[in-house]
Amino acid sequence: MTDVLECADCGRRSFYSKRRCLDCGSDDLVDAPAGDGELLATTTVHITPEGVREPNALGLAAFPGGANVVAQLADAAAVGDTVRLTGERDLRTTDDGALRGCRLVPVE
Repeated sequence: MTDVLECADCGRRSFYSKRRCLDCGSDDLVDAPAGDGELLATTTVHITPEGVREPNALGLAAFPGGANVVAQLADAAAVGDTVRLTGERDLRTTDDGALRGCRLVPVE
């Protein structure tokens, strides 16, 4: 399971790297398990950057503590489904050409 960043002072969570908490301004951010989230929206991108698959199914999911994540959908999922984050945080082409990227997978 992929982690999120959690503010050690106020508990606000974020998936994307930050230098300071958006709520209290603390710089004491620690990794914490994301837990299960709710899929809020889906879309399919048909024109993608070089090295990213096309078509590319994406989803927006809300996780506990205020962490909202846009990530690839690994399997068919519908709005309202419970999902879990898996994989790496970044979607980039590596030196060997492999793609890294987190995915939202339905919880069974």
